Amino acid sequence: MAAPNEDEILEGFLCPICKADLKSASQLTNHFESLHQEEQDVLKSLKDIFGKAKKIILNNEDSDLKETFDRALKFNSQEYYPSEEQVIGVSRCSTDYFKGVRSARLERYATETNKLLIRLDKLVCNMPSEPNQRKVHEQEVVPWLDGSSVKLCPNCAKAFNLTRRKHHCRLCGSILCHDCSVFLDINVAKSIVDPSLPQALTQSDQEVTEKNGLRLCEHCFNLIELRKQIQDSRNAKTVLVTAYEQMRSLMDQARPAVAMYEKMCQSLFDGETTYNLSDVNALRGRIGKLAEGIDLLSKQIASFPVDPGTRQAKLQNSIRQAAAHFIKEELLSLRKLPTEAQIDEVRRERYERAQKQVQMERERMERERDWRGEEAGASGSRVDNNPEVDDNNPLIEQMNIIRGYIKEARKELKFEEVAILEANLKELKKEYQLQMLSNKS
Repeated sequence: MAAPNEDEILEGFLCPICKADLKSASQLTNHFESLHQEEQDVLKSLKDIFGKAKKIILNNEDSDLKETFDRALKFNSQEYYPSEEQVIGVSRCSTDYFKGVRSARLERYATETNKLLIRLDKLVCNMPSEPNQRKVHEQEVVPWLDGSSVKLCPNCAKAFNLTRRKHHCRLCGSILCHDCSVFLDINVAKSIVDPSLPQALTQSDQEVTEKNGLRLCEHCFNLIELRKQIQDSRNAKTVLVTAYEQMRSLMDQARPAVAMYEKMCQSLFDGETTYNLSDVNALRGRIGKLAEGIDLLSKQIASFPVDPGTRQAKLQNSIRQAAAHFIKEELLSLRKLPTEAQIDEVRRERYERAQKQVQMERERMERERDWRGEEAGASGSRVDNNPEVDDNNPLIEQMNIIRGYIKEARKELKFEEVAILEANLKELKKEYQLQMLSNKS
């Protein structure tokens, strides 16, 4: 029987040993049991061997085999080998070496940076505004290197020519081209030299910066910028400090507002018309918002994570308690406002008293007129005063203008201005009343 081709795909009930097609499952079973009995015995013997080995291992019947199996399983385990104390070898500490290298490098950079800061201080101090004088001043502070023998830019290695001119760093005096130059704003330079000075806003326009800035090489600029970053990090405010400053600002706004509220309340109780009830309610609402802001910021400060019992924790709790005491004693204990009926009653009484004073003043003027003589007083009154009063009166125009200013000040809650304008309005009203009395007389 020729062996079938290995590349040929066979189908049917094939014998796994001789690859014969038996056509059915029963014929395949009979064929395998009758012709391939030896192969079946070999498979059975192998199964018996593995089963016996498994039984011995599980039942611990053979100690040698069990030991061999355990050794194979624990070959890489620490339980197989006895624990031995490890001997520490030779060690060497490199801390001193690292500290020495770091100290030398920091000292070199710190010394070089300090030299640059001294030169920068001399440059920005009394710097002339005229370009030629400024150039002479810069060369006096930092001598410039002689560039007669320098043909290439040390930074970009490009040749100098008519379009690529030679320039000098104002801090080290080295030579570089324009493209390799970095400009430091004068205001920033002054803030670096003297951190107490307020730093002005730097110009975003590159041309303005180049015109007003100091030309530096990249190395000097990086050292100066590093020092500026260190200064900014030291002067940077933490979140706690920022919240505390905001809380103090709200407290500073609340104190004059409370004083103004008391003044306005007293004005209402006195029956004055300088303020009205809506003005006082608006100011009271503003004080309430300030109290809410102070309370919120104080709670935020107290909730910052901190180790309990430390000085920082005591400080945060003290800030919270002080804020709560301020709100309770200063902002929540405001004077109770009068009602509309009370205000109307007080103003009515005040108006009656004013009318009595006006009547008394009128009677006094009449008595003085009688004393001086009826004819002289009447003729003088007709000559000096005009009985006709209309809207063209300057006093009325001034009073209308002041009323407009008062309306605008009330919208912006500027009650100090309202008080001043109302006082001026009262003076004009008195003058107008006196003018009307003199006209009637």
